[in-house]
Amino acid sequence: MKKLVALLLGGTFLWGCTAAFAVLPAGADSAAAGSQAVQATVVGRPAPQPLVSRPPADQIQTLAPGVCYYPISGRTWQDEPLKGHVLEVDPGQALLEVRVAVGGDALGRKETLSRLAARHGAVAAVNGGYFDPSSGHPIGSLVQDGRLLATSGILRTSVGITGDNRVRFGYFAPRVTVRPGDGEPLVAAGVNTSPVAGGITLYTPAWGERAGSAGDGIDVVVRPETEKSSRYIVSEIGYGGSPIPRDGYVLTFRGEAAAQAAVLAVGTPVDVQFDWGAGWEGLKHLVTAGPLLVDEGQPLLQAIMEGFRGSVLEPAPRTAIGVDGQGRLLLVEVDGRLKEWSAGVTLEELAYLMADLGAVRAAALDGGGSSAMWVKGRLVSRPSGGRERELANAILVLHQVPVYLNGERLFFDVPPLMDNGRTLVPMRRIFEVLGAEVSWNEETRTVTATRGERTVSLALGQKEAVVNGKTLPLDAPARAVEGRTMVPLRFVGEALGAAVTWQDNPLAVIIEQ
Repeated sequence: MKKLVALLLGGTFLWGCTAAFAVLPAGADSAAAGSQAVQATVVGRPAPQPLVSRPPADQIQTLAPGVCYYPISGRTWQDEPLKGHVLEVDPGQALLEVRVAVGGDALGRKETLSRLAARHGAVAAVNGGYFDPSSGHPIGSLVQDGRLLATSGILRTSVGITGDNRVRFGYFAPRVTVRPGDGEPLVAAGVNTSPVAGGITLYTPAWGERAGSAGDGIDVVVRPETEKSSRYIVSEIGYGGSPIPRDGYVLTFRGEAAAQAAVLAVGTPVDVQFDWGAGWEGLKHLVTAGPLLVDEGQPLLQAIMEGFRGSVLEPAPRTAIGVDGQGRLLLVEVDGRLKEWSAGVTLEELAYLMADLGAVRAAALDGGGSSAMWVKGRLVSRPSGGRERELANAILVLHQVPVYLNGERLFFDVPPLMDNGRTLVPMRRIFEVLGAEVSWNEETRTVTATRGERTVSLALGQKEAVVNGKTLPLDAPARAVEGRTMVPLRFVGEALGAAVTWQDNPLAVIIEQ
């Protein structure tokens, strides 16, 4: 039997071709971590009858270039019905993107998968990592677009996605340091979490308007020295619950750590650094989930070692993410707790199911009532509770031209599309983000946008537009797509006073105003 050994090498990772596995980071307390600090274990039973198999080619639906979907069905080891859904994603396709999305675009907010996927113009989506149902905050770490949104000391398998859509698995223990001037660096014990007793907690704008709890600890507010400066300084000192600058941070010192705040007087230059750790280079998105299910094609029995106990080990709805031998991403959802439809699976069964589907590496995502899959405008999974649960985060599959306004990514419910080399975007959304007032004349099927002294009118299907009373040719006519009026981005952007440029590598449209 193949033996998987996880070695403690000063916080470094053991790497396969596309994924990493690790145990405790250097200096971690193995006694405190309990059973999470042991090596992965290959399932010891002989391989049973496959739970499911890949369906015939005529049952596989292509959603977008490089994205396929198909349903699966079978019987569990207890001879109960099993039904689920699979997405196969080729990470190398142009304009294809796998990303983490956050409910309501903020920590602590929740949103159904259907709503979250639809407003991003996703091709498909599944639920993401674990979260506290009362607060909506992640249980574990969360990274989005290369920004660390939250950390946790929990040692469970995290799933990372790089900028080229490659998936990595391992324990995630980022190091966040704050260096005052030329002094010794201070280490933050947590990011965007409840204030750490006796430690330093870093708060970013993702947390909300104010840091920690009012009147609890010493706050050091850090912001850029000038409006466009990359140099940070201490701007003020507070005493709990300080406002978080939109372009800066708040450091909260509690208990014995409060004495360390003395080196951060107002005006002190500060360097804040985020180090993902070995093996996570190129990381763009990440959720903490677990347990690890498959390595080198072998199912693993690791749930208890990652701290899972009790009823969570029983058959339930499940979601998993994996990579097959061709490097394709597998997103899998299994319905459960629906006796006549699908009973669900145990984590051990899920490990075998992922191996049956060709995964060489795989991990579980959140499960139970959170398990869900959305495909091309509809929820294909069946919620175990009878209706969709609101989620804190999700994993989306997008196929669209990225559009950025002043450095911030824009998303559209109908994604941007290409028409003879021109990028078309939903009319109302682009006009609104550019600060224009929009009106629609149903009789003439004409939209008019006004921003300051600039006015633009476009009639559906026409190759001309009226800008401040002057008729000008359009580089692409406005047209209706999925109930939305799509307009040429460059023309309308520039007509309303914005600078619009096309970026070749990576492909993107950049708007500055």
